[in-house]
Amino acid sequence: MTGAQRKAYDRLLELDRTLTMIGHIDAVLGYDFETVMSKKGGDERAEQMAWLSSRMHSLSTSKRIGTWLETLEGVTDATDEEKALIRVWKKHYNDVVRIPAKLVSEISRASNECQNRWFTARQDGDFKSFCPYLEKLVDLKKERASLIADGKGLYDTMLDRNDTGFDSAQIGKLFDGMQKTILDVVQAVENSGRQVTDREEAFLYEKYDVEKQKEFSRRILSDMGFEFDRSSIGVVAHPFTSTVGGDDIRITTRFEDPNVTSQIYTIIHEGGHAIYEMGANNGTLKGTSLGQGESNTFHESQSRLWENLVARSPYFWEHYFPIFRDTVPEQTKGVEFDTFMKAVNRVRRDDIRVNADEVTYGLHIILRFRLEKEFIDGSLRIKDLPEAWDEMSLKLLGKRPDSMKSGVLQDVHWMGGMYGYFPSYALGNIINAHIWNFMGKDLDLNDVMKRGELFKIKDYLTERYYRYGAIYPSAEMLRRVTGKDLDASFFDVYLRDKYRRLFSL
Repeated sequence: MTGAQRKAYDRLLELDRTLTMIGHIDAVLGYDFETVMSKKGGDERAEQMAWLSSRMHSLSTSKRIGTWLETLEGVTDATDEEKALIRVWKKHYNDVVRIPAKLVSEISRASNECQNRWFTARQDGDFKSFCPYLEKLVDLKKERASLIADGKGLYDTMLDRNDTGFDSAQIGKLFDGMQKTILDVVQAVENSGRQVTDREEAFLYEKYDVEKQKEFSRRILSDMGFEFDRSSIGVVAHPFTSTVGGDDIRITTRFEDPNVTSQIYTIIHEGGHAIYEMGANNGTLKGTSLGQGESNTFHESQSRLWENLVARSPYFWEHYFPIFRDTVPEQTKGVEFDTFMKAVNRVRRDDIRVNADEVTYGLHIILRFRLEKEFIDGSLRIKDLPEAWDEMSLKLLGKRPDSMKSGVLQDVHWMGGMYGYFPSYALGNIINAHIWNFMGKDLDLNDVMKRGELFKIKDYLTERYYRYGAIYPSAEMLRRVTGKDLDASFFDVYLRDKYRRLFSL
């Protein structure tokens, strides 16, 4: 870089670090909001977070940033890390300068208010009184998208800002193929007569001591290479992971589900997110916007890789089932390994996304993708969302939800303004199947899982993916590591092969 370019870059980096720090402060407030804040603290917390959002927006829209970016335009003699920061800021600045500070503050306030009202609405199953808050938030987010659309549709704009890497037409095509694969497997398993019965899996729904559950989950996290001195574990209604500092990546879980494995898979899922963030927050990336997961989609690919491809594998449970039985001997007395494996991989069309089995989970995402596309594009009114949800559920999952709580009000994403995020979960399954296929050429994954040496998987992923944070777009990163563009067929092969073997189809 020339002297002028170096000076511009250093100033951009300094600002980036300042904004990352403010973002971490905002994350602390958000984590507190979800975990331990008083019931009456929501309105004031919304104002606090709105103020921070407004402050971040003000710093991000300074004209000096445009000057720095102009100076850095076309720079070639820079490291990949430097080029990435310039790329990220060009995209971010191009967006934020078109969004009024007032709108940023209004969205933050409406988002926090909507989430706060959702807690009560979800508990009471009351969508009608909650509806105006959601309508207001959706309208504000649509207004924001319209300002930065650049000729795209509103929903495609939201997808792009969530870094899915795909537009709605591409996702629709991928999800049509995914739906066929899923329904083929579901029908084959349901027709096989080889699933466990309710009586055979009843041991999963017995009373399990919470401390014993924590002990077992922490054992798995430890084997995964989870850094406990860089994290904490909270308990919430809707689990999440929050990076509130480069060395403070917090995960949450819940113990309210009747199935004991729900908590196990929840904490492994969130642990996967955290391990990715821990790997990304290293060296010069720590404290910058590059010191995080590359995208929502890649993030979900990693959490679901750990949750499903690792922790639902028979090889994983060859090691952990004896430990589980020793931890909770009374509840697992007489339970055979084959019965346990079929129980934790039972295919069941049910209401709750976060409790869904590995196969039907994608149907829950397809449902949400199709509905949010409709209400963002305007063909579905928010007040009609509960009925549309029930109809789509009947079509994809074979049943209407048992209640509002297990239907349209079950997820926090829409209540927090996260439109265009849901596709990341299912797209993540396509990515992790691709990664798993090529990782298997370098590691004996079955043997690693049998030995409980899960840290070897973490070390592999950290060395090839995690340590680069957000430097490379996911498509480029996959090509760098695997030598191939993303191939959706690996998901189809993985899912069909696993359940063919598990249920002797």
